[in-house]
Amino acid sequence: MAATALLLSPHPDDLAWSLGGAVRGLTEAGVGLAGQTFFGTTRYAPGDPAHGTLEAVAVRAAEEDAWAAWAGVRLTRHDLSDASLRGYTDETEMGAEPAAEVVDSAAALLGAALDAVAPDLVLAPLAVGGHVDHAAVRQAVLRVAPAAPVVWYEDLPYADGRSAAYAAHTVTVDLGARWAAKATGVHHFPSQLPGEVLPVLHRHGERLWTDDAAAAALLTDLLAGSLVAS
Repeated sequence: MAATALLLSPHPDDLAWSLGGAVRGLTEAGVGLAGQTFFGTTRYAPGDPAHGTLEAVAVRAAEEDAWAAWAGVRLTRHDLSDASLRGYTDETEMGAEPAAEVVDSAAALLGAALDAVAPDLVLAPLAVGGHVDHAAVRQAVLRVAPAAPVVWYEDLPYADGRSAAYAAHTVTVDLGARWAAKATGVHHFPSQLPGEVLPVLHRHGERLWTDDAAAAALLTDLLAGSLVAS
């Protein structure tokens, strides 16, 4: 039976930004990919006339649906309100502690997803940089404690320029020939100004972290030749 991975995304673009190369490699390896996007209600779409209004919800949903169909991800998107609708600014959303009720909601959605998907592996945001929505998803994962191994991905673009070790084992994605595919995926999100973020994504690359040696080995085995674990 083919392995299944559950990919957790705070916002509609986070998987393409942070895991585009890994997603392509997992798809090529025949891994079944299920995605869960938590904060689907937003008014943030700086590259689209809908920016600043709730019309941004439909714009970003259409972008993410197109990306998921192209990438081979079976996607479920939830309607939690993102930080822009909960009173945060671009400055205050970084480093803020998520409200308990927001973590509660994310944890409930995650628990249902784990029951429905029964994944062999969970890929979740580290919350590098401290974006409050990313922190909420991370806290939900820690609370629910999935039975499947958890591998944490570095959140882009927030992780750019950071080189800290976040866990015992790192899995570095060799984008190599997959960079063109990742860039194509990013261009599915014109409302998020892909031309501005692509240089950051290319410069930083993709890294994943886990304290579970077996999880690192499993991910490496699934993507033999595209990842290097240590």
